[in-house]
Amino acid sequence: MNNQPLDLMGLFAVLVEQGSFTAAAEQLGMPKSSVSQKLARLEAHLGVRLLQRTTRRLHLTPQGEAYYQHCRVIRERASQAAREMSLLQETAIGRLRITAPEATGILLLGGWLAGFQQAYPGVSIELVLSDEQRDLIGEGFDLAMRAAPLKDSSLICRKVGSVARHLVAAPAYLARRGEPHTLAELSQHECLVHHSLPLWPLAERPFMPPSRTQSNSLLALHQMALGGAGIALLPHHLCGDALQAGTLCRVLPQLAIPDNPFYFVYPSREYLAPALVALMEWVQQRLPFARPYS
Repeated sequence: MNNQPLDLMGLFAVLVEQGSFTAAAEQLGMPKSSVSQKLARLEAHLGVRLLQRTTRRLHLTPQGEAYYQHCRVIRERASQAAREMSLLQETAIGRLRITAPEATGILLLGGWLAGFQQAYPGVSIELVLSDEQRDLIGEGFDLAMRAAPLKDSSLICRKVGSVARHLVAAPAYLARRGEPHTLAELSQHECLVHHSLPLWPLAERPFMPPSRTQSNSLLALHQMALGGAGIALLPHHLCGDALQAGTLCRVLPQLAIPDNPFYFVYPSREYLAPALVALMEWVQQRLPFARPYS
């Protein structure tokens, strides 16, 4: 063996502290003969005599005394680690690494997380914004918030909410190109398309928009639409203010467009840290049409 047998180190420390094989066996819940055998195995591994045995007492050798001090420190550190793990499982503290789409992170999560950190001062957060799907395990993320399930089936993916989305364009664009009234007319327009959604879920079937202009950023498409570059499919939290202000107009409002879903994606449903559970509950309570966490 290249590594010291930690289980035998713990047994040796108990044996020294109890002062006899009988007491140590009772403490460890094993036969006295097993304690004796394990001690012999440890001495053989170390190549030294740790204890002198008499019929009534155990005596530490100089090597045994030195070795016991190491065993005692290791036991104390193991106990401290166990206490800290217990605290982490009982209290919302620690560090969380989260990834979310750019627009969602800036327009929604930023404000929500500010309130969360005031409510949970023991939690530190790293928020990574990207419209691309990230490797949760490889990059060490605790949670991803996405508009579509991740491809890795080993991850936990839960739909937790949704928000309306609209086809929108600037008044200047519609004045210049005319307003489409059917999907056939929409096919003749400039469409601003996100890389992750090459097919628009319009009416009862997917629609392939002509896509001379594409981007991996909904924020960029929003700005292009405001500038009169074409028609975009955007979630309400991104275009709602512009619709209210009249700087964007809805296009084909009669179409039934499925809501933009929100998913939580995380590595495992077992032993969730209280900080992560608290964060998911906090966000879900603020999501449109959010479902209760369970």
